[in-house]
Amino acid sequence: MGWLVPVITAHRLCSPTRADRVRDRAIDRAQIWRGALGLALTVAAWLALGLVPASEIPKRFWQSFAYTAGAMLIIFNVCGIAVALAPKGRKWAATKMWRGPLLAYVLTCASWMVFIQTRLSDWPPRSPVTAVCGLWLGLFGMYGMLLLILNGGRSADVNDCLPVLLPTSFMLCLTLPTMGDPMYDQVSTPVHLLLGLTGPVTLVLLAYWQLRRLRVLHGVRLSDLSQGP
Repeated sequence: MGWLVPVITAHRLCSPTRADRVRDRAIDRAQIWRGALGLALTVAAWLALGLVPASEIPKRFWQSFAYTAGAMLIIFNVCGIAVALAPKGRKWAATKMWRGPLLAYVLTCASWMVFIQTRLSDWPPRSPVTAVCGLWLGLFGMYGMLLLILNGGRSADVNDCLPVLLPTSFMLCLTLPTMGDPMYDQVSTPVHLLLGLTGPVTLVLLAYWQLRRLRVLHGVRLSDLSQGP
């Protein structure tokens, strides 16, 4: 049962902790269904059009996961801008407000990089100790990064609109460049545009609906951040 320790630790570190954050089941369900349908339709289109062999699909999704994790560098920029724009005398308070998301991202990335860049990821492991260390670092890093991608870097601790905007930004950084992927040269231009734009357009529309619902039903706006911590 020791393998559960890094999973539980990652869940506690990378999940929002603010007690009064908005929890809208309709928004949660829409995100889940959009992700599931998007995944299923993408795989179906690849296989139906012969764009990607079935054996290459796991590799494609692994690359997408890695690219999305890299796109989360946006969090560093958001944190830095938020602290820099805080009124004089409130910068320390702003730093404290953002420390949870930033700490979660730094520790998750650090554990994942140690796992990948050292021999802890070798198989078979050299010893029981390296096996345990590799398992813990790998589980903590992967599960923690997945949680951060899904919840927008734990940014609900700061503002309830950020978990909508940040994941959308991550995914747009990932999906828009695929418009130039050479594999789509095999299909006609209309099909190319349909495959390339469906994801980004649905992401933007879903984000708009979520932000509008947060504003109308819960009185939450992104502009609330300008009031300072």
